[in-house]
Amino acid sequence: AGCATVATEVVQYNPAVQYPPTPSVEVLLQKPTRPHMEIALIEASGGSEAELLNTAREKARLLGAHAIVKLETERVYHEPVPIYDPWYDPFYFGYYRHRPFPPFPHPWGPYRYVGGGFSYLLKASAIRYTDQPPA
Repeated sequence: AGCATVATEVVQYNPAVQYPPTPSVEVLLQKPTRPHMEIALIEASGGSEAELLNTAREKARLLGAHAIVKLETERVYHEPVPIYDPWYDPFYFGYYRHRPFPPFPHPWGPYRYVGGGFSYLLKASAIRYTDQPPA
């Protein structure tokens, strides 16, 4: 879980209209009362919620957005996965190859459990204020 990566998908509502990148992007929890227009939908999945928000913020900054509105966040649990490890299998030839004595048999047998934990899914909308003077 320590080496989790963030995968981000961006869908622009009107790809023909391009805006220059903005210097900073706000993170909002609800739609603002200022006049605005939505320019893209950003979906990110991966590590922690903070990593997802920072990645979405950077993608929105490159699109020219002034803010992102967090639409929904989902926490997903991943089960640990058993993998076969032939080093601990007594029927494998390499089990005693480099050891003078047979190792203590592990209670779980020739399998190890790897992974498991939580990851997050984020959906956010990139918005651009319409009352903003052109930069």
